[in-house]
Amino acid sequence: MAGTVQLEINADVYEAARRVAKLDNVDVSTLVEDLVRRHSEYVATLGDLDPAMPAFDLDHYEMQRDPDETDADYESRLSLFR
Repeated sequence: MAGTVQLEINADVYEAARRVAKLDNVDVSTLVEDLVRRHSEYVATLGDLDPAMPAFDLDHYEMQRDPDETDADYESRLSLFR
């Protein structure tokens, strides 16, 4: 589809996009187009993953412990991945 379309978004979201676009030295339209394009590529890549591949599961991995780490510190750090 060529051309442009008009899109309505929440004013707060537009203001956030405007601030980010200014930091990136682009206009809001370019920022939004780039974000949507990258997200659609990401979703397409996920769709191309082998469905037979098991999902990542921490039960199959052991996190390395730091030398001076207490059991409580280790559990606290491990909980970040649960």
